[in-house]
Amino acid sequence: MSQLHLKIVTPEKEIYDGDVDMVTVTTPDGEIGLLPHHVNLMTQIIPGELRIKIGDKVSYMVTGSGLLQMVNNTLIIATDLAEKPEEIDEKAVEEAKKRAEAALEQTLTDEEYAVSLATVEKALAQLKVKRRHHIH
Repeated sequence: MSQLHLKIVTPEKEIYDGDVDMVTVTTPDGEIGLLPHHVNLMTQIIPGELRIKIGDKVSYMVTGSGLLQMVNNTLIIATDLAEKPEEIDEKAVEEAKKRAEAALEQTLTDEEYAVSLATVEKALAQLKVKRRHHIH
């Protein structure tokens, strides 16, 4: 069976580098699935669930904001967050979400508001993935 090459990178490190059968990721227009030999594409990704299918196995991650580029059967996802459900510290995420929500209640500059809103969006995505896959 034909596969595509997937690379997931964050500013801190390379998270994944290998061949997969399918990737599903969240964009501003909804989820998209990418199969081998997908047409070349570049799009934004938003905080949400990423699914990686290899054979009959599906792995899950949460991603933050970033970019996706599909070129010549290589998919590169550059994001500010990429974690497996078991890596998510639910208590720490809940606390970060509360702090960010409290900051949104304050008078903020446009930049501070955007940062706080992005923090809330990432926290919600992390909690959704963690809770959906019941990994403690």
